[in-house]
Amino acid sequence: MDLRCEPFIEPRIFSPGPTPVPLDAKLAPLAAEIYHRTDDFYALHLKCCEMLRPIFGCTRIPVILTCSGTGGLEAAMVNLTAAGDEVIVVNGGKFGERWEELAVKYGCDTKVLKVASGESARATDLDVLLAECRSPKAFFIQANETSTGVRHPVSELVKSLKSKFPDCLVVVDAISSLGAHPLNMNTDGFDCAISASQKGFGLNPGLAFIALSDRAWDWLLAGQSKRPSFYFDLVKEFKGQGKGRSAWTPAIGLIQGLAVVLEKIHAIGIAAMIHNHEHLAGAVRASLPAMGLELFPKFHPSNALTAIRVPQSLDGTKLQAVIRERYGVTIPGGQDELKGKILRLSNLGFVNRFDIIHALSALEFGLRDMGHTPCSGANLGAGVRAFMQALDA
Repeated sequence: MDLRCEPFIEPRIFSPGPTPVPLDAKLAPLAAEIYHRTDDFYALHLKCCEMLRPIFGCTRIPVILTCSGTGGLEAAMVNLTAAGDEVIVVNGGKFGERWEELAVKYGCDTKVLKVASGESARATDLDVLLAECRSPKAFFIQANETSTGVRHPVSELVKSLKSKFPDCLVVVDAISSLGAHPLNMNTDGFDCAISASQKGFGLNPGLAFIALSDRAWDWLLAGQSKRPSFYFDLVKEFKGQGKGRSAWTPAIGLIQGLAVVLEKIHAIGIAAMIHNHEHLAGAVRASLPAMGLELFPKFHPSNALTAIRVPQSLDGTKLQAVIRERYGVTIPGGQDELKGKILRLSNLGFVNRFDIIHALSALEFGLRDMGHTPCSGANLGAGVRAFMQALDA
């Protein structure tokens, strides 16, 4: 099969990270050079911290770290736990597995709530695990598991947790969730939430954001953490960033771009951003039957991306290659045991309906080229039509 892409097609990536970066955010670092130990940069850095606060729904400013999202997860583990602490981890996919690996690596007494691939964590299963716990220090969970396209019912789980262990710290990986799903640390009862620049913020990779509750900050600022830290010393960062000063050399250009995208998010409105994700994801889900496709998650599908089950008659890895090489569209597939079995079509970040029409049309062409015919016998374009109708409903 000839996989050469048409010369007039511009490649597009529909990944849950990195997500599309607005042009003015790309250009921001080129507009002016700035030294990070000057009042101008301190003001810019502090402005970004202040604009992050309502997005997280926290009282005190979040901290900006120059690292990947995984660095933010490690910072939470290092600062909020000590070796031997009993912790609970929800592992429902590749990124829940990361919480488990971090907890074990740092010597925590790790209790794991294992969730089957494509399913969401259930409070009833958590209650069974809680009955085996003595006094857990922290509860670690993904708000959104991008490896399976599942959104965990975190508020329901936290309610069960707090009914038995009210002092347990709730630590939420919101890396791919923030901006796509409602989150407010103060009202949701979260003690820590982490996100990253290349997800819903629509920026290049390289920044992690970590927000703590008043309770968690008070505990840290009182010197209660028993684990030493250096680069990820959140107390040092919090004290400095309250004046716009980072402890170490920051990613200056990324912070310049961050200021641009945060201005956009606030101009659009946080609620409007969340609604856009919900609206687009719902319409993508509605389009699947018209293409003879099925949604992978059984419950609580994500609004940041749609995990699509690849028909058993097709080689999912080859389907990805056809879509990418012939039509210029990259749609990530599954990982580990899900490799070749699902596609993960993202609508995360600064994505609009016409972007998704582009992705769905490439998917339909690819399915046709692979010999897939919807059970309904629908014509080419049926998925795009169903998507548009769902948006208009």
